Amino acid sequence: MNDKIKLVILCGKAGAGKDTILKEVIRRFPDKFNEIVSCTTRPPREGEVDGVNYHFLTVEQFTEKILNGDMLEATEFREWHYGTMLSSLSREKINIGVFNPAGVTCLVENDDLDITLYIVTANDKQRLLRQLLREENPDVHEIIRRFSTDEADFQDLEIDNYVVLHNEIPSDVEVSAKIIEYRAHLDNVLK
Repeated sequence: MNDKIKLVILCGKAGAGKDTILKEVIRRFPDKFNEIVSCTTRPPREGEVDGVNYHFLTVEQFTEKILNGDMLEATEFREWHYGTMLSSLSREKINIGVFNPAGVTCLVENDDLDITLYIVTANDKQRLLRQLLREENPDVHEIIRRFSTDEADFQDLEIDNYVVLHNEIPSDVEVSAKIIEYRAHLDNVLK
């Protein structure tokens, strides 16, 4: 019997469409998948809601969760902290979440997890347009910084076992959701 917690990881550069694919999986298969809501100490972006997009915590609250062993993984990026609370995971469903390369590296080393990793890709033009159109008044300097940072972060990601999901045209989101569900079904049948 496999008592590991099942985890689907979506990882990709900014604007690749990770969150869009995650939302489609949850919309189509709510009885099979549990959406992981991560924690962060960064301020909310325009339109983000606490407990929906992230659990927005103070540095003190975040640190307390780490010290109490309440975090599955935690990383720091540009003086902001990001992490996943153990309480956000389900043993009854397949957990699905978006993680950065540092989080992926940490999670794949955890023997208590049964991980399926998807790298979400899109061409640079598509990614840039998505980031620019995400907010009414986007911080262009932040978008450029994230674009550059992603190049280095993903170059250093040394993971062997993953599936690539291309997300460039609208129908790719539905196809990606079906691939994730189908592979999860196959994993259950074959184990």
